[in-house]
Amino acid sequence: MFSAPYVDIIIFAILAVFLIFRLRSVLGRRDGFDEKPDDEGKRAVFKKSDPSIKELDAVSGEGIAAVVAADAHFSQQDFLDGAGLAYRMILEAFAKGDMDQLKPLLGYDIATDFGDAIRDRRKAGEVLTIELVDLSRVDLVRAWVEAGIASIAVEFHSTQKKILRDEAGKIIEGSDEAEMFVDQWVFERDISSKNPNWLLVETQIGSA
Repeated sequence: MFSAPYVDIIIFAILAVFLIFRLRSVLGRRDGFDEKPDDEGKRAVFKKSDPSIKELDAVSGEGIAAVVAADAHFSQQDFLDGAGLAYRMILEAFAKGDMDQLKPLLGYDIATDFGDAIRDRRKAGEVLTIELVDLSRVDLVRAWVEAGIASIAVEFHSTQKKILRDEAGKIIEGSDEAEMFVDQWVFERDISSKNPNWLLVETQIGSA
């Protein structure tokens, strides 16, 4: 939860995800996910108390100024704070295989791929653990609005320990040694909607 006036809640375990295990096919996805869960609070990534959204059918533009022009209550710092917390929570939720928390907050294709990866992991009896040792930087890389859809790319610099074990407990991938990673998530939302939620629609991953 943030103290800023326009943000009142960040759901436990939100959107989007970075991992080097069994998710190579997830890269480059950008479709929105339209499912509406029963608990509206679970859909909020960065939720503002009283959003002021301009009702424009096809607003477009490049940069944060375009996002602010469409939503006067948008706060870059609040968004980045939320993105950092989201990054931490999503790693834990994916490692646990908790699609109930993840799916309502992901773009359609990514939600499908995450679900497939979790099912494959369970079927094989594999166990994934992810420990986020440090999240050193959360940078806004790009922001734009196209045809009424706001998109924001965020780059995360982190140190993590990731281990994938088989059903016998043997390490298949990763190690106890911490590795440095730089990955990028793209969030988007319909700025004409009164719903202030952002969905994860694209991921790019890599080692530092």
